[in-house]
Amino acid sequence: MNLRVGYIWPNTTVLGPGNRYVIWTQGCHRRCFRCASPELQSLERGTVKGVEQLANDICATAGVVGITISGGEPLLQQEALSEMLSLVERQRPELTVILFSGYLIEEIMNIEQCTILDQIDLLIDGEYIDEQNREDIGLRGSINQKFHFLTDRLLPNKEEIIAGPRRRELHMIGEYELFTIGIPPRRKVQNNILTEMR
Repeated sequence: MNLRVGYIWPNTTVLGPGNRYVIWTQGCHRRCFRCASPELQSLERGTVKGVEQLANDICATAGVVGITISGGEPLLQQEALSEMLSLVERQRPELTVILFSGYLIEEIMNIEQCTILDQIDLLIDGEYIDEQNREDIGLRGSINQKFHFLTDRLLPNKEEIIAGPRRRELHMIGEYELFTIGIPPRRKVQNNILTEMR
């Protein structure tokens, strides 16, 4: 079984508590205004990874305390994700799992044969709504998005998760490409120029 991914970053501290292995899945049917990752919308782009290979890479990565899955829309590939998480759980059951989805939890519960809610510790659900982007709303892009703590494993970090400041990391990929990780800042348009809110 394969998973189509847009990006993988094996160690970041800005998308959940502790050092985390992050997967951005490729493909999304939504077209949220000012989407932070429009390049992840196409269902044809990205790289195909075998779920066993990906699970082994996660388990072999030293120093990580969890996995964060974003996109794109991860649930377009929920069967492959579920298989990957099962393989990881067998080897590294201590790893916590955070998943971002544009689907609401009620919609996910109605997806036939979807078991992924049983495999994650925290779901952050809802579409990104640009006009509801606020500062200091924790690990989400807009205030309409909700936190669902499905286990108690991340509850010690609840305050940081739901109301902590946004942090970002910048990484050079090769000589010329800059890769940004983190929740995008609030932006505004002034004199037809899009700028970040400070």
